Parts: sequence; C-alpha cells; structure tokens
Amino acid sequence: MPKKSLQSWYNSNEITYSQKEIIKKFGVGDYYPECERRDFLKVYYWNDILERNITKLENGCSFPNYLVYQMNFFSAWWNNNLMLFIDGEENNYQVKLIVYEMPYRKNGEIKMREIFEVFFVGWICPGDLSEARRKAKNIEDKLRSDNPILCGTPVAKIKFYYYDDYSSSVFPFLFSNDEVKRTEVDFNKARYSPDDYFKPLDIAMICREGMVHSCIYLGNNKICHALSGNQVRIENWNDFFILTGANKMLRYHPVIAFKKTNEIIEHIANCVEGQETYYSPRKKRDFNIYDNNCENFTNRCVLGINFSQLTERKNEEKYGTPRMKELNVEEHLNNTKRDLDGVGRNLSWSQVNDRNSRINEIKEYRRSSGYENFDVMRDGVNMYEACIEVQPKSGRIFKEMYENYYKKCCK
Repeated sequence: MPKKSLQSWYNSNEITYSQKEIIKKFGVGDYYPECERRDFLKVYYWNDILERNITKLENGCSFPNYLVYQMNFFSAWWNNNLMLFIDGEENNYQVKLIVYEMPYRKNGEIKMREIFEVFFVGWICPGDLSEARRKAKNIEDKLRSDNPILCGTPVAKIKFYYYDDYSSSVFPFLFSNDEVKRTEVDFNKARYSPDDYFKPLDIAMICREGMVHSCIYLGNNKICHALSGNQVRIENWNDFFILTGANKMLRYHPVIAFKKTNEIIEHIANCVEGQETYYSPRKKRDFNIYDNNCENFTNRCVLGINFSQLTERKNEEKYGTPRMKELNVEEHLNNTKRDLDGVGRNLSWSQVNDRNSRINEIKEYRRSSGYENFDVMRDGVNMYEACIEVQPKSGRIFKEMYENYYKKCCK
C-alpha cells in the first residue's frame, strides 16, 4: 500500500471528509508526513474507542488539569490495539498505556465484552517533555518484548486480592490493576460452547463453595489441567467438570501478556510429556491441594507466576475478609521459566518427539478455534502493521471528549 498525506487520501476519495476531520483533531494535519491509509484509519477508529470509554479514561487522566502531549498508536505481537499517551503539566509528565480488545460477537450476541484498561507505566518528575517521549518509546519497545508485563513500574510487583465469600462478585481472587481480567461467564452457555467465551490460553476456572478447579483452555473444546495422582493431561472440555456441585465459571484473561505464546505452549507440552520431572520425587513438588495444585500449574504456564489462591486462603488465620499478596513478577518469570524449561531438558529422546507433536497439536487447537476472528478488522486495516505517533491539536482532547459525552447524556 503506498504512502500519501492525509489530504492525498482524501482527494482520492479513500478517506471521507468526516474521517479526515476526526483524524485532524489528533494533530495529524493535511501535510503530516506521508503514511499508509491504515495508519490514518487506525487513529480514526481509536476516536470511537476513546469516546465510548471516556468515563473509564477519566479516572486515569487527572481531569481537568492535565494536558495530553503525545499519543502513540501501535501494535505488538500480543495485541492489535495499543496506545501510549503522555499527559501532565510542565516538569511533571506521566506515561499511560491503554490496552483495548474488541468485543467478540456471534449471531449478533456479544459473547466476550470489549476490554479497555488504562495502566500507569511511567513518571517523569522533574523532567522535560523530550525525556517523557524517550520514556514512552522505551516502554513501547518493552511492550514488544518477550515479557510485555515488565514494561513499567506498576507491574514490577503485582498484587492479588483473595476472598472467601463464595457469593462475592470477586471470589476467589482478582488482580488489583486488572493486568489479568477476571470475568464471570454464563456457566450453562459456556459449558456447551467454550470457544464463545474463552480465547486460547485463557485460564478457565469452575467453583463451588470453598473449592475451585482450574485449567488452561487450548481452543476447539480442548483443555490442559493438573490432576491428583501427579498427572498433567490434555483432555476434552467435558473432562474439566470434575468438581461436583460447581455452578460458577470464571475467565482469567491476561490483558497485558506475561509470556510469549510459543513459550506458553512449549511449557504446557513439557509438563504433559515430562510429568515425572514436573512432579519431582521431592515432597514439595508432588501434587498437593494446598501447595502444588491445578492453580499453580495454570498460573505458572500462562502467567509465569507461581501462586494459588487456595494456598493463600489456607495460610490465613482470618476468613471472610479480603486479603492481599504481592509478588515480584520478574523474579517469578525467571524462576518458572528455569523450572519449566528444565522439565523439557530432562525429556528422553522419544519424549522430545512426543513433546514436539504436542506443541503442533496445541497450535492446531488454537488455530481451529477461530481465535483469529476475535479482532474484527475493518476497511482492510491490518492492525498489526499500523503505527503512528501524533501530538493532539488540542491538549484538552480527552477533556473535550468527556464534556461531549455528558452533553449527549443530558439531552
């Protein structure tokens, strides 16, 4: 696709007047350096996303005092729709990340709601705007790395809150900043059509009073879970429902990726084929409902952090009140990578062949689940390739959206 100026795309009738005017308010202008049409359209689509979620954005923008100085629209290997923006005031700048995922619809019904989350990832105080822009670029590079979760200060240590009350809307736990989003899904509907409610490599959990069971959803009605008897199995979705009396189902979905997709898949395959290594003879590594359970397995493989809310609740003396655990993400990522890579290194020659077959099998489940259709692309815009940096025409751009939102609400 050739590069043109915004005016050139408009003159060739490939961008409408209304699209052109919306794009211009982000500071693009008719003589902005030539870009591909998809880059301009990405900014246009983001205007709709921001306006629709402006009340969520308000909490992260310190309205009405802070101005927006720069917005970077870009994609990474784990998400098509990312935006970094710099806001603040003279000598006091903040870099924030917006992660957006489109809703998934089937037959006109929304199965997975859109995700719009704002994360504080950098602070420059005292400092100048050029320093803030360098910081934003550095964060953007980290978001394209193998461990995007390590992009900034808010996720160096991650917090979990644990709950005992089964009727609570946050039972059994949630992440304090929604780095991993907890969603309760319709138990009966998801039981018969999991591909409508879970993306491949999401963590699925079923619950009953005082007990949970966790698995990694692989796609196409396949799961991987850890079972008593020191077993890690890839099985059918129906085999997940081993918890008698369960009537609540949860989805834990990483909003910011913790690990590369291929690494997650490889670690799952290592554990399936190398169970005698994953469950070593040492007592502490045997399957234990309060130490090395199904939750530890799913969290280690998908998130690279080793924890179980059941363990934390068991260790607490007081019940019925929310409790918090803080973990060093980088330390856990390094430790679980060492351990799960080690499981693979201890495989025999024949097990290595079986492991490689497992990897291909898991990738095929993921592909056949239709996950590629979750992010709907419009007008031929390839979101993975679209990337543009802008300085808004008005630093009040979010505030203006916020004011317009309330004008519409008051009509």
